[in-house]
Amino acid sequence: MAEDRRGLEHTSTSDEAVGLFDRAVDHYLEYRLDTPDLLKQAKEADPAFVMPHILKASMLRLMGSNSVEAAIATEVAALDALDVARNPREALHETALRHWLKGDLTAATRAWEAIVVEWPFDLVALRHLHFQSFWLGEQQAMRNAVAGALPAWSPELPGYGFVQGMLAFGMEEAGDYARAEAVGRDAVERNPDDLWAIHAVAHVMEMQGRLQDGRTWLDYPADRWADRGPVKNHVWWHAALFAVESGDFDAALALYDTHVAPGERRISTDMMNAPSLLARLELAGQNVGDRWDELALWAEGWVDDHVIAFTDSHTMIPLARTGRNEAADRLLASLERFAQEPRNDAARRAEPFLLPLARGIRAFYDGRPGETVELLQPIRDRLQPIGGSHAQRDIFHQLLLEAAIRDGRWPLARALASERITLRPTSHLNWLKLAELFEAAGDPDASKRARDEAAARLAA
Repeated sequence: MAEDRRGLEHTSTSDEAVGLFDRAVDHYLEYRLDTPDLLKQAKEADPAFVMPHILKASMLRLMGSNSVEAAIATEVAALDALDVARNPREALHETALRHWLKGDLTAATRAWEAIVVEWPFDLVALRHLHFQSFWLGEQQAMRNAVAGALPAWSPELPGYGFVQGMLAFGMEEAGDYARAEAVGRDAVERNPDDLWAIHAVAHVMEMQGRLQDGRTWLDYPADRWADRGPVKNHVWWHAALFAVESGDFDAALALYDTHVAPGERRISTDMMNAPSLLARLELAGQNVGDRWDELALWAEGWVDDHVIAFTDSHTMIPLARTGRNEAADRLLASLERFAQEPRNDAARRAEPFLLPLARGIRAFYDGRPGETVELLQPIRDRLQPIGGSHAQRDIFHQLLLEAAIRDGRWPLARALASERITLRPTSHLNWLKLAELFEAAGDPDASKRARDEAAARLAA
């Protein structure tokens, strides 16, 4: 057996192969595009090495699309063909992978948790446990697994900053903003290439309404992360959110065009980022031109592609916004079928959450805001099981507020707008929405006071 830099044993006799895998793990955690090539080199150095196949299949599954099923099957077939004993840690990794590929994230997370408890230096298991707890909406588990592992680490151990970055994001989602920012900043200072830690600190600033701080934090050259995978687009999405909330709509649209709009490949985070950003811009009164049309054509490819529940929660937005009724009908029918799949955690979210969201979004863009309110209001405070962050799920709250305004439900709309202002009083967009509400309700004096507050927040 050979050991990696963190002292984990691998059933490989090749120090070269384990060294390459070690580098691949670091590059995977930094979202570097050369990670698959490093894994390929590790396989070539030791064709009987198990972990490179497991990590490659995992990376493909993290794309969140069934379009990579053939590539995943290739890695699984290679695993099946390896007639070598797995050590206990590797066997748990393989068990977790096979559960994950069947959609049973609950069983997969149990296997990853067992690894992390016994081998807290296993960054691959810790990252998978952290991520998949996130997509299950289990935010405390996402934080606690990392918090339990961190004391075993020392700052000198390679990868310590990655653990800090994960802890920072878990703390942020649990509302522990001060500690999340401190831990996240320390992680970035240790490793400026840790996008996840950068992202965690941006989340803190987003949740606290610190718009200028957020814009400064994410003020990077446009090509800064050219060698990174799609998560970089999500970080740019955060930069666009700060721009929207600051009233700099041209900057937000430029970020959409250069970083957020999806490419040809089906990447789940693109399906989340792009519709959400365009919808937020329109809810802020902006004309986004013909961007919806191209996005809707791309979204049609997701109608039957159910892997991550949070992806499914966004697919209806571009379809309904562009009036693609046939595709919208197919999506609803597909979600109804998907809901019947056994032992699939994403499927379990379809009936209670995904279908009401899809129907409510369609009603909103069909001009039936009252129906949107009836569908979204009962679940608005219970959406955590679909996964995603507080910041990401906020689009559904914004749609509910707009629907209440359009349907003339003034007491409800005022309560929803007041809730947003109480929680984020620095957001000038929240004050503008309150002003819009009062104007529509026939109270120009209250509308003026709200607009004055909006201008003051923007000037602050």
